Amino acid sequence: MRVRYTLLSLVIVAVCGLTTAFAQDKGASQQEMQARMMELAQPGPEHELFEKLTGKWNMTVKMYMAPGQEPMVFTGSSEAETILDGRFLQSKWVSGEGPMETRGVSIMGYDRRHEEYTAIGLDTWGTYFVTAQGPMDEETNTITMAGSDQDPVFNMLQEYEFVMTLVDDDTFTWDVIFYNPEMTQGQDSFTIVEITYERAK
Repeated sequence: MRVRYTLLSLVIVAVCGLTTAFAQDKGASQQEMQARMMELAQPGPEHELFEKLTGKWNMTVKMYMAPGQEPMVFTGSSEAETILDGRFLQSKWVSGEGPMETRGVSIMGYDRRHEEYTAIGLDTWGTYFVTAQGPMDEETNTITMAGSDQDPVFNMLQEYEFVMTLVDDDTFTWDVIFYNPEMTQGQDSFTIVEITYERAK
């Protein structure tokens, strides 16, 4: 307990020191900067979306092995809940069966500093995680989050987007689109996964 208290004290001291230095640089008072920091640490109106996405969902998954090929189609299920006092949405899901069964976890957030949605994804197809971030288009109810990953095994920079489209209160889609030439094979882009989520009744 003493070690935890000491580490927490060091973090608080460091943050206060950085806030003071930043405030002086920006011409703001330390109190103003600390108040702004505390404000941005709280969930904002954008986080209300996560409450709407909680619960159980049925999944229809289309997976494309290469551009132009017919997809493999799987069914699955997902359960989502808000965590850390509504700051993030954690989803656990499973789809497919047998050797094609896939289990995964995703955590979605909204970074109030950058005013962008964020995503972290992990699944049983790898021992690594991927991340992406991006804005929401209010007119189309679409969140487009871009990311990249340097793959040392295949020596390529994977460039991708997670595209989430909110169809209605009980339906949304999630697409994974690649843009690097090793994946697109001459096309502008390659949608490798299309998932439709429908709220379980």
